[in-house]
Amino acid sequence: MARPIRETPILFGEDARRFIARMQERHPETPEARAQRLRDYEIFQKAFEEGMREKRAREAANGGVDPWFKHVEFPKNLKL
Repeated sequence: MARPIRETPILFGEDARRFIARMQERHPETPEARAQRLRDYEIFQKAFEEGMREKRAREAANGGVDPWFKHVEFPKNLKL
């Protein structure tokens, strides 16, 4: 069973002032870091799309069922 989520703490005094000041600071991204982040995103997106193409091909070849998940048992109370 999952543990309950704790309430978000409320900041007062100096902690609150430091938090607000820190949130107002700008941390610009360098052009090199942005380019690397976008390259990484494109690589991830292409890998995801290729995986989904393979999954759809397996389903099409097996009557709508992906054989990789044939032996996976879902909990009875899981609603999909």
